[in-house]
Amino acid sequence: MPVDRERYRALAGAFPTGVTIISTRDADGAPRGLTTQAFIGLSTEPPLVLVAIDRSSRTLAALRRSGSFVVNFLRAGSEDVATRFASKVEDKFTGVSWRPSDAAPGAPILHESSVAYAECVVQQELEAGDHWVFVARVEGGEVLGGAPLMYYRRTYGSWPEERPAPPMR
Repeated sequence: MPVDRERYRALAGAFPTGVTIISTRDADGAPRGLTTQAFIGLSTEPPLVLVAIDRSSRTLAALRRSGSFVVNFLRAGSEDVATRFASKVEDKFTGVSWRPSDAAPGAPILHESSVAYAECVVQQELEAGDHWVFVARVEGGEVLGGAPLMYYRRTYGSWPEERPAPPMR
């Protein structure tokens, strides 16, 4: 049986994932961001990540122009933030606490909503189907603690328990 859009979504939805917000700045310096589960820790030497952004995303042009972004790994209890950044609301940052990244010039770090964040600089872009894929080098980041927000079959949940982070080297 051919795999149509709905079957593919059902297949991909059978895999529980963490929830991230990719944030950047547009040409005018305004913060931009979107919720995604399309994140992969790609390499440790050098430290690389991969994110995939839907070509219809209103954040895509800002990300391509800036060449840098922050991956904010959301904390359990941040469902409202995840939903807001997944919506089409114009100013997603209203009422959301953030601070600018130094390593990913000015990209928003959602420090109050995240268990960790990675500050990234784009190394490579690739057009792939209905998405753009970005491979980026991790230039900075921090583990903030807490239990991660998870997503499974169109429902948010939390990891069953918080575990201490391994020491950073």
